[in-house]
Amino acid sequence: MKMLLLIGAAGFVGTVMRYCLMRGVNHLLPGFPWGTFAVNIIGAYTAGFCFVLCRARFPHYESYFPILFVGFLGAFTTFSTFALESVRYFLDAQYMKFAGNVLLQNSTGLLAAVGGIRMAQMFFKSC
Repeated sequence: MKMLLLIGAAGFVGTVMRYCLMRGVNHLLPGFPWGTFAVNIIGAYTAGFCFVLCRARFPHYESYFPILFVGFLGAFTTFSTFALESVRYFLDAQYMKFAGNVLLQNSTGLLAAVGGIRMAQMFFKSC
């Protein structure tokens, strides 16, 4: 029960941060889901970095890793929002925005995750 409450609390924080960042970015850059893009890329990078960090520096706390990865980052990133925005572009016959969103989010997200892993490996040589 304690773990569920901690994951839920971390999810609350991740959700609020996602909402604030998405609104801010979408307000500054309207016309394309840049807010979703920003949280997904930041989340992918953070997941990669924290994966290495946690394994290198905090292996004895592995049972608590779901608080960060499932709770916070699971709530912070927005795959369901990304999917809905993409489908709406497709259904509205905005095929270039559909393709751009799918390609940009996926390719950059994968690169961000690799970047986070590589950056953390530079800091924590033991992994």
